[in-house]
Amino acid sequence: MHYGNLQLVLKSLAKIQESAGKIIFIILFLDFFFRGITAQTVPEDTLRNGTDKIRIDSIEIVGNETTENFIILRELTFKEGDLITQKELDYNRERVYSLGLFNKVNFYFFENTLTIMVEESWYIYPIPFFYWRENTLAKSTYGISLLYKNFRGRNETINALAAFGYDPNYMLSYYNPVISEKLNLSFSFGIYYSNFVNKSRQAELSYGKSFSYKSYGGFVGFGKRFNQFNDVFLLAGFSYVEAPALIKGFNAAKGRIDRSPSLTVQYLFDNRDLKQFSKEGLYTKVEYTHKGFYVNNIDYNILSIDFREYRNLLNTFTVRWRLASRFTFGKKIPIYDYSFLGIGEYIRGYLTKDREGHNMMLGSLELAYPILDEWHLKLDLPLLPESLTSTRIGININLFVDTGTTFNNREKLGYKNFDTGFGVGLTILFLPFNAVRFEYAFNESLIGEFIVGTGFAF
Repeated sequence: MHYGNLQLVLKSLAKIQESAGKIIFIILFLDFFFRGITAQTVPEDTLRNGTDKIRIDSIEIVGNETTENFIILRELTFKEGDLITQKELDYNRERVYSLGLFNKVNFYFFENTLTIMVEESWYIYPIPFFYWRENTLAKSTYGISLLYKNFRGRNETINALAAFGYDPNYMLSYYNPVISEKLNLSFSFGIYYSNFVNKSRQAELSYGKSFSYKSYGGFVGFGKRFNQFNDVFLLAGFSYVEAPALIKGFNAAKGRIDRSPSLTVQYLFDNRDLKQFSKEGLYTKVEYTHKGFYVNNIDYNILSIDFREYRNLLNTFTVRWRLASRFTFGKKIPIYDYSFLGIGEYIRGYLTKDREGHNMMLGSLELAYPILDEWHLKLDLPLLPESLTSTRIGININLFVDTGTTFNNREKLGYKNFDTGFGVGLTILFLPFNAVRFEYAFNESLIGEFIVGTGFAF
């Protein structure tokens, strides 16, 4: 990395600290306030506060007809012979749930033997999806994602996706979390093809009208798991991007086609309990990608940082916050690889407002209350297997605030550059399958918008 680029990164990181100051102050105040309340009002429970420990002499697993034992055991933070608390057992139960392989997980303890009883899920999911931009059917993308999980009992995943409509694209990927049990190594690869409509206003103005561009590529990667919480990944990739004409700034090469190799290093720390909808824990992902290596005169970098914290308050509420950022720097940044808000990442309250720039910052704060914490639904339906008609349901209501901005390198940044939205939402979990979110958000002018989505906010 050149010295000038390093200075740019350091300046950008300083901008994050400055711009996120208000959010951090609010979070620290809430944390201090609720810690004090919790210390005064939560009754003593010797089993759950860590003063009473039980010894695990043996561990047995029941119900895993497909899943191999080691896939479950490697998620546990204890082993045979350890002394643990009930709180630690509850935490580890949620970590087993987080694998996304089971409809039901229960821990039973009798005469120093821990029995882990699981109910396996259905592992082939044809999942239809529908996405529209700017709330218009004319800009809708629809298709199906075929997910095949755990097909050899080792938590491997094959994902095939076909999307049609406004942004047609196709993707095939494979992930194996354990190619070497002894060395804790993982392996992944993927290929894709897309014909996306350009999302950059700057490129559209330069070209004179709306246009689509072709892109295809692939990657292969290896990962190393150091323990249950720390992973490092190395991915090598290649991408091909073809514009319909020579558009100023759109490509990194001199022509209208970019062919560029890439190398990505990623660090992941994740000690959350239930990863799909966490109540406790930290999540940190730092990813650095170098693209081009001067092939076709292409040479630039992407640095992404995503930090999230989850805290349980009064054994009822959950407060969670997130700071995410993406920086691009180097010889020449192509417009198609700019950082965007409104596409993928967005500010609730500004769902239909697209922003672009070299860099992006996004902050979120949520307070969640469980209307229904955990309920297991099992239906007896003809022609359908039990593994497909059983699910863990949770219903949560949440208050949220989002703020974010995009900006170019060397651009002066202040609080006025940020868009901020807030609102209330309802999240219905259907584990291990997915979640549905219904949210109503306001922007700073108190103009509201209704948001329906699948998956989890963060």
